[in-house]
Amino acid sequence: MSRRADKRRQATRAKIVDAARRLFGQLGYHNTQVMDIVHAVGMSAGTFYNHFKDKQDLFEQLTTENVENLRQKLRLLRESFNILDETERRRGLRDSFEEFFDHVDENPQQMLMLLRGHPGSEPHLDAWSYSLSVGRDLVEDAERWAEQGLAANHEPMFFAHGVVGMSMQVVQSYLVEQKFSREETIEALVAMTTAMFNVCFQVGGGEP
Repeated sequence: MSRRADKRRQATRAKIVDAARRLFGQLGYHNTQVMDIVHAVGMSAGTFYNHFKDKQDLFEQLTTENVENLRQKLRLLRESFNILDETERRRGLRDSFEEFFDHVDENPQQMLMLLRGHPGSEPHLDAWSYSLSVGRDLVEDAERWAEQGLAANHEPMFFAHGVVGMSMQVVQSYLVEQKFSREETIEALVAMTTAMFNVCFQVGGGEP
């Protein structure tokens, strides 16, 4: 395939993905049909199937790309502040949860289907696999923090599981029960994550 043809193919795929993202958000996954996406883009059904096997394949690829983009954004945010400074740490946590909830609010059904498991989906499209990848990122962060003078009182993976597991459960409650506002939810997550951080880590060595 020539470079020009490859660019055209990528541009067509991007149009399909953009239309699907909009329609899934407006109509929901189950109420969106392939032909809705085809009509929104202004292409033939054959062109759609040149890029995706079916609606489920499109949804899974879209979800995987979205959560990976979110994961990378959160990693960059954590690298942007001094973990040893308590004020910066709280600011960094708040910025991270704000970014996370931007994604949640923009993709509510996608998040619920990820959390609950999408019937027939591939093993990589589930909350557990995503949680593990984010957890490993946090463990890598802890190794970097150790070089900066932060000592771990407990195995960092416990902290990672605690933060990620808590966040995912809270998101499900936030979307389904809707008892708390976004601001209340983020404030609680920042406070609880800070408490876990203070139990699991300390500046310098010695006993906690």
